[in-house]
Amino acid sequence: MDSAFAASGKFTKLSKKAKLIHPVIDLGLSPQTADENIYQKAIEQNCFVLTVDFKDFKKFLSRGKGGIIGINSQLSNSQIDEIVTEFISGKNPDDFLGKATKI
Repeated sequence: MDSAFAASGKFTKLSKKAKLIHPVIDLGLSPQTADENIYQKAIEQNCFVLTVDFKDFKKFLSRGKGGIIGINSQLSNSQIDEIVTEFISGKNPDDFLGKATKI
């Protein structure tokens, strides 16, 4: 997840479907950590980046590495939980490696 999000515990449905890691809370990164460094941490953790800064993160994509999922910045935590959970359900994460997907 991007540092702009609430703590992983706020996304109860999503946490049952995916490993959620908040860069500040779970990894101890600064809230001012550069997007590129957050993306690199996602690769190290074998995770995707969930972000409202889709355009900014998209430029860091690496072939076969962690993907990026962009969402609308106006969503509430419960809407994010619902929409992203529904989006990832039944999908193979490998199909999204190195890709940027906006939902």
